[in-house]
Amino acid sequence: MKPPTAQIIDGKLLAEKIILELKAKVSHLAKAPGLATVLIGDNAASTLFVKNKKKACLKVGITFHEYLCGKKDFYPQITQAEILKMIDWLNKDEEIDGIIVQLPLPKKFNTQKIINRIDPKKDVDGFHPDNAEPNSPLIGAIRLALMFPQKNLKDNKTIIVSKNPIFSSPLAQALKKDGLDVTIIKPDDKELTEKLKTADIVISVAGKKYLIKKSMIKKDAIVIDAGTNLMDKNHWVGDVDPSVSQVASYLTPVPGGIGPLTVVMLLKNTYDLAQKNQKNR
Repeated sequence: MKPPTAQIIDGKLLAEKIILELKAKVSHLAKAPGLATVLIGDNAASTLFVKNKKKACLKVGITFHEYLCGKKDFYPQITQAEILKMIDWLNKDEEIDGIIVQLPLPKKFNTQKIINRIDPKKDVDGFHPDNAEPNSPLIGAIRLALMFPQKNLKDNKTIIVSKNPIFSSPLAQALKKDGLDVTIIKPDDKELTEKLKTADIVISVAGKKYLIKKSMIKKDAIVIDAGTNLMDKNHWVGDVDPSVSQVASYLTPVPGGIGPLTVVMLLKNTYDLAQKNQKNR
């Protein structure tokens, strides 16, 4: 078997450095920032993300408020009207600086309507249409990972593999502003292999285990794996097959790549909102 050639982008290590910086900044605020997380349903990946966010908030001094509507509690009885009412209440709560609704939501809910109900001033995920600049933690994490190679990536052909426009459209918009040549394709595209082979940068947010194979990636491409897939209890893998490390120049691992960076960018957004809110009060 050919040995790996890709340099691993260690998101965990980068995140730990940023957490130390954030902890110092949070300590200088008049009041600890408050982050509210709404989790509906029992999606395994979402449950893990919420757990990791809580842990990270405790590290930097952000107060974490949980609103968990899993099957053991209210879901599937909870209605969309009740969720909207909960968001209205959180919008008015001065203890809360940022609100996040964990995605994906169960299919019976209108995701965009629920996101649109969040006060744009508390939209820590950056998905509200009134927030002109794409600022989601995932976008921040991917941008951070792309800085790791310390290369000029202007005009690099970049392909985002995603079926969800809530993630892919703002990400494409942000990367185009950074000067990249961006295309979005769906995971079930019949020409997936042919298209990916032309890309200098491949970003997968597909949520399909080992979708991206070594044969699909051109030599020395940068590969960003933002997929999270549960194989069995406590065993997570990404969208990218491990063999891709034999042809890529840089690769984010799963776990330990984009995940920790996404959490830390969420904390940064929460701190930024708290700082603004405290100045305006």
